[in-house]
Amino acid sequence: MTTPYPHLFSPGEIGGVSLKNRIVQTPMGTGLIDLGRVTEREVAFQEERARAGVGLLITGGAVVHPTSRFPARIIIEAWDEDGIEALSLRCDAVHRHGARIFGQLIHLGRESPGGQTDYVPMGPSAIPHQRDPGVPHELTEAEIRTVVDAFGRSAANSKAAGYDGVEIHAAHGYLVSQFLSPESNLRSDGYGGSLEARLRLLVEIVEEIRTRCGHDFPIGARLSAEDYVPGGLTLDDTREIAVTLQDAAPVDYLSVTTGMRGYYVKDSTFDEGFALDMAQAVKAEVDVPVIVAGRIRHPELAERALAEGKTDFVGIGRAQLADPEWVAKARDGRADQIRLCVGIVQDCRRAEGIVNCTIHAGTGREAEWGPTRRAATKRRVVVAGGGPGGLEAARVAAESGHAVVLHERTDVLGGQLRIAAAGPTREELLDFVYYLERELRRLGVEIRLGSEARTDAVLADEPDFVICATGSTPEPPAFPIAGGAHVVTVWDLLGGKVDDVGSRALVVDDGSGFWHGISAAEYLAERGAAVELATPARGVGLAIPHESVANVHRRLGANGVRVRVLTTVAQVDGPTISLVEGFAGERSETTADLVVVRTRLRANDELVRELEGAGPALALIGDASAPRRLNHAVLDANLAVKHFDEGRLDSAANALA
Repeated sequence: MTTPYPHLFSPGEIGGVSLKNRIVQTPMGTGLIDLGRVTEREVAFQEERARAGVGLLITGGAVVHPTSRFPARIIIEAWDEDGIEALSLRCDAVHRHGARIFGQLIHLGRESPGGQTDYVPMGPSAIPHQRDPGVPHELTEAEIRTVVDAFGRSAANSKAAGYDGVEIHAAHGYLVSQFLSPESNLRSDGYGGSLEARLRLLVEIVEEIRTRCGHDFPIGARLSAEDYVPGGLTLDDTREIAVTLQDAAPVDYLSVTTGMRGYYVKDSTFDEGFALDMAQAVKAEVDVPVIVAGRIRHPELAERALAEGKTDFVGIGRAQLADPEWVAKARDGRADQIRLCVGIVQDCRRAEGIVNCTIHAGTGREAEWGPTRRAATKRRVVVAGGGPGGLEAARVAAESGHAVVLHERTDVLGGQLRIAAAGPTREELLDFVYYLERELRRLGVEIRLGSEARTDAVLADEPDFVICATGSTPEPPAFPIAGGAHVVTVWDLLGGKVDDVGSRALVVDDGSGFWHGISAAEYLAERGAAVELATPARGVGLAIPHESVANVHRRLGANGVRVRVLTTVAQVDGPTISLVEGFAGERSETTADLVVVRTRLRANDELVRELEGAGPALALIGDASAPRRLNHAVLDANLAVKHFDEGRLDSAANALA
């Protein structure tokens, strides 16, 4: 079979293990683990990606010792011999589809996210990390030996379970990386000081795994090319580490990544393929294969990286959360059908650790939902609204085999997602709109632009099922406005309805900590306004993932945006804004030519109420049900069609579809 990406789909080899292509699913914790062991949900997640044709899956970090265990126990506990049988289920599922599987081994050291540990945090030196202010325990040499032994035991368990190899996590600021970095390792014994001494822990771990598993069992190491912290590892350091490691205790491959915890999953502010040149620099120093990941969304970029010799294997991680069929679509020449990751790291980095994807509702639900199935009977489905929820509902219904008509009252599809994408750094959100537009055309959905879905128009289509995705409408500001003040909503501003932003602007956030106020502030600053951002919350961006919020703060600072926390607006009178600030409710004033407000949204649910009892089954989804976020609209859309196909909906409005 020919493919438009011959380098990407050429066979490869790592440590004697043959791989059918050059695509690696790089390690991602799924949280689909229970009591430290593999579950059916985890098996289903991995098998779906193996079925699509990925060459190698490297499973998310498995902790090697109880001192690195999460209380929630949603990470594999690799030292546990009683968990080998469950681990085998995952390996067998991957092998069934001709893929190979390596397991990543990790000790978190001083990095205990959110303080989630029942044990003493530990590290090479008693130096806290900036996100974990507690001072860690400085490991003794005897304790270091215990850690080395734990890596060896965990690797042996992995081999017994059927893994084809293991990867030592020596990146992202976890324990092995802590020993490598002069920022976190201030020891003066044999494990600190010179590079060779700082590398000693990693060397001993490699040697221990070789002793227990043999030289024919591949071992890799994941290294951060750049830590992005003062005093941390740089690319030059990592190149030297790679050379020294291969001299002292050679590994079978190197996986190149970047950043520390909270900054290693890059959002859309980073260029696509930003780490490729760094990987090429490391590759030039070693004679073993190199894997690189980082914002590789398109197969064209992956192919070019291989053709130009920047890497030997391409890591496709979060792109396969957005589309588990990424590999199959690329292989079969269907790249235009790939649901591209939009780089917002919102649901793939959820605080509770359970993997999801904002634009692919099936991620993390593979065991529950199973593969896509055609409906038993083809029905006529009408979708009211061409925002992301309506577009996704139309796509899913058409995939299910139904005849679908979609009404959109404006002359363009995308709804509020087009407004959100107008925020600086947020334009990749439009890739989801473009994907859905292409899919609706491919699936034969009848799209009626400039067509408001009124009751008579909907019923004229004689639908069996009506999905109301009619969105929401911003409410007016809740505070008094007088004196001809120029006050608009965030939606007005980002929707292009404001021609003159003036020289001074105030953005009034609602305290939810999400993107609305931040996007408005950045938008205004880029147009030359001096901006103040007021929020009733204790800070800005509190609901934005760590991977994004640090860059948000930097950009706001670079743009001169002044932030007022614990602040609400009492009234606006002409250019004067009366504020209530702080815990004591102190009164103050500021001035602005323009006030931009993130107001409350009102659900547009009138259509579904008018259709109650009219005959067709009904579902109310997205903001029309309750104004929320993109991931909710996408999930609602999928559940609505599933419930209809299962006969669980009737002509009564089902807000919980």
